[in-house]
Amino acid sequence: MRKKLALFPMTRDLCAVARYSSTMCDYEVTCLFTISAMGLPGADISTIDGGALAGAYLVEYSKSALTSAACNVIFLDYDEKLQESLLYSQILQDAADLNIEVIISRKLLSHLQKKLTEWPNDSPHTEYPEFDRMYEIRVPVVTVLSQGNRTDQFALELALRQYFISKGYNVSQIGSHEASELFGFSRLPDFMYEPRDAYDKTIKFNHYAYDLIDKEQPHLLILGVPGATMKYNNRLLCGLGYLPQIVCNAVKSDVSILSLYHVICNEKFLKEIEQHGHYHLNSPIQLFNIANVSFVPDLVSEFPKIKYLDLNSRFVLDSINSKMETGIYDVYNVLDTESAVSLCSAVESILSGNVHYVK
Repeated sequence: MRKKLALFPMTRDLCAVARYSSTMCDYEVTCLFTISAMGLPGADISTIDGGALAGAYLVEYSKSALTSAACNVIFLDYDEKLQESLLYSQILQDAADLNIEVIISRKLLSHLQKKLTEWPNDSPHTEYPEFDRMYEIRVPVVTVLSQGNRTDQFALELALRQYFISKGYNVSQIGSHEASELFGFSRLPDFMYEPRDAYDKTIKFNHYAYDLIDKEQPHLLILGVPGATMKYNNRLLCGLGYLPQIVCNAVKSDVSILSLYHVICNEKFLKEIEQHGHYHLNSPIQLFNIANVSFVPDLVSEFPKIKYLDLNSRFVLDSINSKMETGIYDVYNVLDTESAVSLCSAVESILSGNVHYVK
């Protein structure tokens, strides 16, 4: 029997979960919670992610609403707009009172705990040539990268999954978000977030992907990589692109897609990003997704941060078609249904040139 699932708060990633809920294995989405302060109760989730109307409407959170939802599970995600953890604590208490299972994203768990992990006392890695080895992943690999948070990356991963499964392909997938497990595929393993050496992470993740492919025998692997591919500036470091670098060095990509914030870009700009992917990540980027989000640095705050501006697909596609001279590069918007299908079709076309990799 499928478990009834509630989602809170409706971040862009959880909007992607709602949009692709029909492809879930063991869950059925029954309620999409928000808070009254955001002025969104009763609105379609397209109000949040700017995509096509989804017929999925938001409900104001309360304990009585949670009771009425008659759900077995609630998934809690981190939202930068909800800095006050008391609300999350209240929801956790309500779920406990109602005997509802709680799934918490890694970002939210970190926010609630606010604990720093100390670096272990061991020394940097030691190479053991007689034992250390990297395996070739003998199926095509589609890698999904992002410029940062809120770039509709998870929606892109789910769109690719839906497309290739509908075409009859057997798909293995590693997702960038914890909600991946709601759809029956793996998320990036916990050891990638541990304070261990990059050398060890690269080898261990290569073995992890190799074992997954050996077990599932798929036609292709879709690999979602969390974290920004590069820093924004010397104060907004965005992880310095190290996690994507480790993953991309561990698993060679056949097609790489980068999800960008909305900006009026041109062929020269995209060429520089392609070269960054080639030389820094060992993963040349062939296709680009433009998110329904623009951003600017917040120069007023004492500590630097990014301020986001939410857009919609119609505006973004108009910018792509009328203002961006992208030259040889293909640019899409995954939250527009037609554009998403075109993107997935382009990936399939590229892979068709690598037929010798397909089992």
